[in-house]
Amino acid sequence: MNSSQPDGRLAVFSEVGRSRSWLNRSTLGISLASLFSDISHELATAALPSLLLSLGSGPAALGVIEGTADGVSALAKLGGGVAADRFRRKKPLASIGYLVTAIGIAAIGICTNWWQVLVCRLAAWFGRGSRSAPRDLLMVEASPAAHLGKAFGMERAGDAMGAVLGPLLAMILLASGITPAHVVRQSLLPGLLAFLSISILVVEIPRKAPLLRRSVFADVGGIGRPYRRFLGGIFLFGCGDFSRTLLILYATQHLTGTLFSWSSTTLAIGLYVVHNAVSAAAAFPLGAVADRFGRRRVLVAGYIFAAVATSAFAVLPPAPVALIVLFAASGVYIACEEVAEKTCAIGYLQGPVRGTGLGLLAAVNGVADIVASALVGSLWAAFPARPAIGFMVAAALQLAGSVIVGFARPGDPHLHVGASEIER
Repeated sequence: MNSSQPDGRLAVFSEVGRSRSWLNRSTLGISLASLFSDISHELATAALPSLLLSLGSGPAALGVIEGTADGVSALAKLGGGVAADRFRRKKPLASIGYLVTAIGIAAIGICTNWWQVLVCRLAAWFGRGSRSAPRDLLMVEASPAAHLGKAFGMERAGDAMGAVLGPLLAMILLASGITPAHVVRQSLLPGLLAFLSISILVVEIPRKAPLLRRSVFADVGGIGRPYRRFLGGIFLFGCGDFSRTLLILYATQHLTGTLFSWSSTTLAIGLYVVHNAVSAAAAFPLGAVADRFGRRRVLVAGYIFAAVATSAFAVLPPAPVALIVLFAASGVYIACEEVAEKTCAIGYLQGPVRGTGLGLLAAVNGVADIVASALVGSLWAAFPARPAIGFMVAAALQLAGSVIVGFARPGDPHLHVGASEIER
């Protein structure tokens, strides 16, 4: 091992990465955890509006619950990253996060008023946020550097597939007459399977390097100016990357024409399923392309494609065929950004602050998501007859973010060339 490296574990995992395949029990376990966990929370999320209505609450309560939970999750993501740099083992941090998420979500099914739902949702989203950076670091350490895109692509594919299966399962259960509360309680099983996937399958080599003793502010300062510039581009793009639920609302309210005699509401839900299915199918191939041609190039291309697709929502008529194409395009660029953002980030970060850096990335995305949805939603409310205004503003922010990321060149050349040309 080269003792001159800033973190001794990098040399350990570099040697391990050269000797094994990117597809191993750890990368498989993490991917299965993402699949089962997304089935769990998407199953509960799909039934949550009906559950709140049965408790005598409505859109206002749902807005408070979702907005507060997203804010807590963003802070927890940063906290999880900082913790990952301060503990010798990251697997327990990730495992506990999955367990807290599973129990918190399922507990919503026994609530009797909306503030209890809020408490359970906050607990679940705290666990969901805190596990993010430790899980991503486990994936990095389990994967050869040259195939990191494939590993994260498989994990994102599992996550997106869970976002397909969860709502479909909720629709089937609700249609069969099962109460929303019981449907939410059923989310405990896939949630526990996610916890077991991490706990049983993932193999971690505890680091032997000295633990960090400095302040959080020192950690944030240690990520370097190029990475802060990169995060600035991510944030600017994210301020235009609004929630898919706004697209579902747009399809429900503005859909013209018919498709197989489906109602606008049914077709809107179907479009969301198409979006998630395309995202699941595209994640792994995009990861492989990023490994081969450069991760930053793929990320910038995905951002530009997102700006084009968002603009198309503003200018194309909301006919069924056009919306199907646009929702599918949305699924492609979501997969692109989710895979390439993390793999790009690794090139900016050295070992001692990798957890903090990945936590910052997740937190920045979380805050930007809140800003984006509030911005587009506010513009839509201000100009109800012209939702295209909000979409065009979002597209401009996405394009601006792609420019900043395109010029935020890190010191690691692996982000500019194919994986075969350089090895970390």
